[in-house]
Amino acid sequence: HASAVSTRVGTGSWVHLMSCAMWASGTGARALSSAGAGPSGTRARSHRPVRASSENKLRSSISRHDSRGRGTPSVSTGVISRDALNTFIETTTETVDDDETQLSLDGDRSRDEPNERSQQIYVDADRVALPSLADSEFGEHAAAFLSGNFQPLTEELTTSVECGGDLEDDDDLLDVAPSGSFSEVFEGFVGIDSSLSDAPEQMRVVGTVPPGFPDGKFSYVGPNPKFDRSHYKKWGTGPEHVDVGFGEGWHHWFEGDGMVYAVDFEKMNDCDDGEANASAKKACSNVSEKMHLNSRSNTNHTRRLITYRNRYVRTNSWHDELKQDKRLFAPLMNASGKSFLPHAVSNFLRGGYFLKDSANTALASYGGKMLALQDTMPPWEIDGDSLETKGACDFDGQLPFYVPFTAHPKRAPDTGNLHFFGFNPVYPPHISMGSLDPDLKMSNVKALWHNALQGATFMHDFCVTTKRVVLFEGSMNIRPLRMLSGQHPLRYDQTQNARFGFAARCPVSGDATGEVTWIDCGCHQMVYHFINAWEDSVTGNVVVVGVREDGFFHGALQANGTRKWIKDAFEKGEATPRVHRWEIDPATNEMVSQTWLFEDIVEVPRINDAFAGVKNQFAYAGRVHESSLADDAQLKFDAVVKFDLDTGQTDVYEHGVGRYGMEQQFVPRQGAVDEEDGWLVMYVHDEAACAVACDEFACAESDENGVNGVGLPQTPRSLCDTAATGRSECVILNAKDLRGGPVARIALPSRVPYGAHAHWTPKEDEVKTTVTTGNASAAAARRVAENPPKPKMFAVAEGTLGALAGTAVTGLLRGASGLFVNGWRPWIGLDTNTNQYAFVRLFGGRFVEARKLGSRREMEIAEEEQDGSGFVFGDALSVDDDGNSNAPSLLLYEREGCGECKRVRETLSMLDLACHLRPCPLGATKHRKLLDKALLANGFVLENKNKKLPYLEDASTGAALVGADAIVGYLYDEYLDGSAPSPLVRSGFLANLRAQFAADARGAGDGSGPNPTGALRKGPSGAYYARPSTTPIKPLQLWAYEASPFCSLVRETLSELEIPYVLMPCARGSPRRTALQNRTGTFQVPYLEDPNTGCGLFESSEIVRYLRASYQATPPVEKA
Repeated sequence: HASAVSTRVGTGSWVHLMSCAMWASGTGARALSSAGAGPSGTRARSHRPVRASSENKLRSSISRHDSRGRGTPSVSTGVISRDALNTFIETTTETVDDDETQLSLDGDRSRDEPNERSQQIYVDADRVALPSLADSEFGEHAAAFLSGNFQPLTEELTTSVECGGDLEDDDDLLDVAPSGSFSEVFEGFVGIDSSLSDAPEQMRVVGTVPPGFPDGKFSYVGPNPKFDRSHYKKWGTGPEHVDVGFGEGWHHWFEGDGMVYAVDFEKMNDCDDGEANASAKKACSNVSEKMHLNSRSNTNHTRRLITYRNRYVRTNSWHDELKQDKRLFAPLMNASGKSFLPHAVSNFLRGGYFLKDSANTALASYGGKMLALQDTMPPWEIDGDSLETKGACDFDGQLPFYVPFTAHPKRAPDTGNLHFFGFNPVYPPHISMGSLDPDLKMSNVKALWHNALQGATFMHDFCVTTKRVVLFEGSMNIRPLRMLSGQHPLRYDQTQNARFGFAARCPVSGDATGEVTWIDCGCHQMVYHFINAWEDSVTGNVVVVGVREDGFFHGALQANGTRKWIKDAFEKGEATPRVHRWEIDPATNEMVSQTWLFEDIVEVPRINDAFAGVKNQFAYAGRVHESSLADDAQLKFDAVVKFDLDTGQTDVYEHGVGRYGMEQQFVPRQGAVDEEDGWLVMYVHDEAACAVACDEFACAESDENGVNGVGLPQTPRSLCDTAATGRSECVILNAKDLRGGPVARIALPSRVPYGAHAHWTPKEDEVKTTVTTGNASAAAARRVAENPPKPKMFAVAEGTLGALAGTAVTGLLRGASGLFVNGWRPWIGLDTNTNQYAFVRLFGGRFVEARKLGSRREMEIAEEEQDGSGFVFGDALSVDDDGNSNAPSLLLYEREGCGECKRVRETLSMLDLACHLRPCPLGATKHRKLLDKALLANGFVLENKNKKLPYLEDASTGAALVGADAIVGYLYDEYLDGSAPSPLVRSGFLANLRAQFAADARGAGDGSGPNPTGALRKGPSGAYYARPSTTPIKPLQLWAYEASPFCSLVRETLSELEIPYVLMPCARGSPRRTALQNRTGTFQVPYLEDPNTGCGLFESSEIVRYLRASYQATPPVEKA
């Protein structure tokens, strides 16, 4: 079912095909895309009947671009998820005339037809439905929360698109979808069809982002396990689980790794910018309060850049587990009572913590920091622009080590201070509370002590009013003594009454002072999320509104028996989550009233955050889709409900059949005073193709063309088992008119798995640390073209001394292996050929370096010298006399930080062998997917992926080998005429351990120098882990040798960005030193050549700078 894909673009052409001079001109399409550790991939298309002409016209209107260069984002190579089937396709990128209107599939071209710009890639199976999981293997809860759109998404992307302004009008919702149907709007982008349609990873704006919509970042976080699903089987049955026995353990949704998904809105012509934008000002001021489906008559004068990116929160556990390629943390939430304590102890011994630091629950922005939060753990700081992880945050040592940080901190309505509490389930004090002022100065942290033997009461949310902090202890408690009888320590305890706690705030500082006064609720209750709290202006009573659920989700997320429990709860109707109101008299500390306000079953409530802590009228929440929860054990929201807390009325926007939303975020209009003057922004995922017209065997009721009533082809039922093939979008609703439907829909390049909580960061709270990829790439090439870096002997750039010292230590521990070619020996001889490289020339003599290479390599050297044209074997930038590629026959999959891989690279330098390298850093996806396919094709069993590195293929002999011992032995046997390997690299006693020890001595220095978006340096080097990047069309070429510290910094960056490259070894004694000298006029390494831009440059610091600007998905802002 694979066919070739031809991507058509405008006159700008793809920047990757331009020379430096063309890049310097600044031309190029406005729509930008870069894909990270897995780029957004082109997918295969099923063979099916052609749709009606009207539907084809619709597809054309959605995919078009105009003569001004407006286009959809570029498509790079594809990736697959770790447990998906491997599918191979070909892609090409072509330049066509401006009047071409759509991306098309070239189904007529034979796959065997030669095309020099085609490349084979994988279908991105991160977004392809996988088989449903068995309850018996995963448990009922885990099977549900690892399937459908809960299925893990391992790729990380960055994609941008422009809309509005002087660009062609955005697709109009009324024109493309008269009935407002999502399937009409994104025909070809929904359900099962989305993974098989025309380049569905286009990012597209349909409708109009309203002129008054502010700049800022909409972000969302949720659990997203980083390993393939087999790792989350019942504990002890998955890959390399360390089963400590005693009982069972099952994966829980809350224990998945945190991933953040964000959409940035940035005006490119501000409505307030001077007289030149008078028409735009008028348009902004005259916008109707009622934002409805826009027509083309409502021209949007505000031009915007909209950027989507997603990133893992790279916590300690994320790094450590990836390095081991296995789960280190055993499950606790759904562990049996007998296994809970052994699992907790095992976690501490193997991972350093009792609880996994997932940072997967919520987000907060305050004092210039963006925090990823999780109950029971300290916050993790992420870059508010790039989303890259900076590290664990203790606010410069102010947060005590024993105090976690709530997932739901609150800003005080009067001071603006950020209040928090910390719930520590392991040891007392179980509850602590404090606050931060805007300068991030922390108040005294107040501890609330409990009886340690008795345990603690779980707390998740709280409120802050103008006069007090309002705490809530529900009926969910932790009793360690339960484990003695084989019970889980965490339970919803109906014998424990819920209670509110009031802590008065200081009128001057606003900090919580004095003792906490507790008010009993009179019965068992549980609240995960409050809506708001305030002091009534008439009575002075404290009013609290929230979603009361009385243990519903504790039962609904249990490991097994989940569906029955949920159905019973729905039948009883007592514990279902609904909006509830409490009124408390603070003078008498008595409960005045408790009232259920609405019958809608909802969760994740939100308000206009400007009204937090004061009286408000409106709240918004996701309506629980009851059948999904009861039948599939999956928590999904089929509608947004707007609650009027004063009148008791509701307004509902339903997402549509098979469509489910995530938590909605209120975004106020610029300068708004009215509480509901703004928009709701949320992610919506479409499962329509898998939710309708499906019988036991296929999507039924198809017409004579095989298309059913919802416009979908007849599809095998097996492909409809999950929703992972659907399309996700970012939806903007007018908060005043939910029923009017979206004012804009932004089709995203990848699905967004169902997660936890949303967040809005206004532009004024953001710190810009990155630049647009295309602009940075063009600037980097222009800089190199206009002012090529001059080679400097042993120049150390600012901020790189520590990294260079670390790589030098590694080299010393390896005995300078890779510094010299095999048989190297020096002497002084006559200087008879001034064209040959010499380290020293003096008085008619020169420093001569002899060698002893294999006969095969010596024949190549002789041919190069006889040719005299500068031709070099293995030079990927050149071709032979017949026009054939000169790429090396050796292909190596490897990674930095791996001792075995280092032994192989040392061997390549010593034997002077050019090699095509495909770096596979930890957390990468695209090269590791290619590695998986290569391993499978050659009969290797896939288990621990890191243990399958290094992996070498030799196209000249057909050899395929895994492991340093086998590869080193093969290279010496094949390329050094059967000689025994050097003692520096040969197998033997502790050979790999010694190499790994040297690699680990590299240290944590950042070879990029001062880098405002530097990722957390965890372990020996951050370069051991992938950083999202674009994929070059052609591999780069690096002239270097293994033992050079300067070359190491460049090699680490290539690895970190997962950039394929050809290594041209230039160890001492290599004839390539002469070849490089003749090519550039001098010899110095590292020297990088980029055939995609025509650029070549010296100096490691400049090369790293160029690579980050050209290929990093979020290039750092460079210093002036």
